[in-house]
Amino acid sequence: MNAKTSIVIDRPIDEVFAYVSNVENMPRWVSGVRRARLLSKKVKAGARFTADYAQGMRNATIDFQIIEFEPPVRFTATAERGPFSFPFRGTFEFRSVGDSTEVISNVETGDESLATRLANLLFGPIVRRSFQKRLQDELLALKLSLSRRAQGTDNR
Repeated sequence: MNAKTSIVIDRPIDEVFAYVSNVENMPRWVSGVRRARLLSKKVKAGARFTADYAQGMRNATIDFQIIEFEPPVRFTATAERGPFSFPFRGTFEFRSVGDSTEVISNVETGDESLATRLANLLFGPIVRRSFQKRLQDELLALKLSLSRRAQGTDNR
């Protein structure tokens, strides 16, 4: 399943890219993430990080690898078993729009099993809309977090 959405944030591209690519900021804007930590010495292609997710009654630690790191325009991470228990690839693209930044989030998830593929056939449009809404909500949370940070009111 693929979902793609975008938002314009009233902050410079370098600042937005640095904030998104600092994985330890994830709990501030990524739904369900309680904690994230970089396992490598620095953020770059090939680096690894983990994120602790709490989704309803489920808790999981997901291991990610950064596969694209092109400041300030592209950041991609993959996981063999993403937050929804199947392969995950998340790409953020950043584009300057005057003094602001357009952030494009594109998430691709793989089909884990026959049951998942059948469920996707039956419920795909509903799940896709829900997933799209979740991505949009996360980008809105990102925008709010960066706004609070710029105003010096982000106390997390």
